[in-house]
Amino acid sequence: MKKQIQFLIFFFILYVPSLAWSISNEQAAVNAIQKSYESVLTFKATFKQKAFIKMMNRVEIAQGEVQIKKPGKMKWVYNSPDPQVLISNKNNLWLYLPEDNQATKISVESIYSSNTPALFLAGKGKLTDTFNIAQVLTEKDKITVVFIPKEKESNLNRLLLRTNKKNYQITGASVYDKLGNKTDINFREIRINEKIAESVFEFQVPAGVEIQDFTPNP
Repeated sequence: MKKQIQFLIFFFILYVPSLAWSISNEQAAVNAIQKSYESVLTFKATFKQKAFIKMMNRVEIAQGEVQIKKPGKMKWVYNSPDPQVLISNKNNLWLYLPEDNQATKISVESIYSSNTPALFLAGKGKLTDTFNIAQVLTEKDKITVVFIPKEKESNLNRLLLRTNKKNYQITGASVYDKLGNKTDINFREIRINEKIAESVFEFQVPAGVEIQDFTPNP
């Protein structure tokens, strides 16, 4: 359960010492970020994730590799401290915990229907459709955009998106939820538009692995 919480906080869900832009420049920056990411067909990177889990009053740090192929295909491989693999495609999402010899299968729609950060990364959503721009902050080499959900029922409190100032490439994000949890994720060794085989996003259940299937029956 701890491992599932570690990842799903990022999926279901300030202060920066810099100068805020004017409203017109704020919208222009967000439009540039959206346009830049729309030009990305595939995305590969290593990542480091730092999650504060309020219920447990502790911070958990993980790292690994991510591959994204639009639309809607993602693979996150956590190498440490607890190995796990998360794969999503057009229909299903798998969470595989090799140390527990267990795999969980759920419907992709149950994730994307309420999760704009995941939608955006998967190339299936537009930030300003469900977020208001609270602030755009610029530093020497990066831009940080603070978003607030439009829907009061949203599980998220706010979303921070960090991009490279030169090309608006996404370099990381911070997700705050209404339960007081916070997840930071930073991308490194970013590669754009490299070929990714379709087989990367197909999960083959290893022999002997217990499956928990929460997808709707046909």
